[in-house]
Amino acid sequence: MITLQRTQEDDPGFLDQAEWIVAGCVDHYSPAELYVIRIRDWFDYKWCYFSGKALGAVGVSKFCDLTLPPFVPNRVIAQQHYNRVAIKKYELSNASPLHIRQRSEENFKRFIRRTTNDGTIIWFSSGSRATGRGSIMVYNVSPEMKFGWHATFLKKAKWQLEKATFTSKALVEALRDSGAGRLANKTAFPDHTPPKVSVRTRRFRLD
Repeated sequence: MITLQRTQEDDPGFLDQAEWIVAGCVDHYSPAELYVIRIRDWFDYKWCYFSGKALGAVGVSKFCDLTLPPFVPNRVIAQQHYNRVAIKKYELSNASPLHIRQRSEENFKRFIRRTTNDGTIIWFSSGSRATGRGSIMVYNVSPEMKFGWHATFLKKAKWQLEKATFTSKALVEALRDSGAGRLANKTAFPDHTPPKVSVRTRRFRLD
C-alpha cells in the first residue's frame, strides 16, 4: 500500500484524492517503477508536456520526444520511488532526483525514455488546505506508448474534480474510484486483472 505523508499544509480530502489516483494508476497501468513527487504550491495544466523556455520561446514536448517537466529543485518537497517486486506489489527504493538544476536549454534533452521505459510518474501539489485547490499530473511510459495528463481539484462542499486536460474527466474519475475501492478493501494491489478503462487518453504509440 502506497501512502502519502500528511502535513499541516495539506487538506486531508485532497490527499485522499491523490492517494486514490496513485492506487488507481498502479492498478491500471501496472508500471515496473513508480515515482510520486510532491511539488510546492499548485501548478496548472500548462506544465503537462511543457519542456521549458529558450530565447524567450516556450517549448512543448512532442509526443515522440516527451520530456520531464522542468520543475526547479526548490519546488520539489519530496520524491518517493518504488519498484515492482511482484504482481501489484511495490517496495520503496532509492532513486536519483528527477528534478535537477541545469540550464533551460538542457531541459529540452531530458527525454522521459532516459528516465524510465516502463514507469509512471505522478506529481501532486502542496498547500491545498489554504488554497482549496490541488493539482495532480501523471506521465505514464510503457514499451508501446507514452502519454501524460493533468487534473485540477477544487474544494466546494467536498473535494471534486474540476478539470482534466489531455484526458477526460471520466478516465480520471475511473482511476480515482478504482483506487479508492482497493484502499477501502485494504487490498490496494491484489493479484488480479485490473478493470478495463475504455475512455481514450491522448497518447503517442511507438512504431
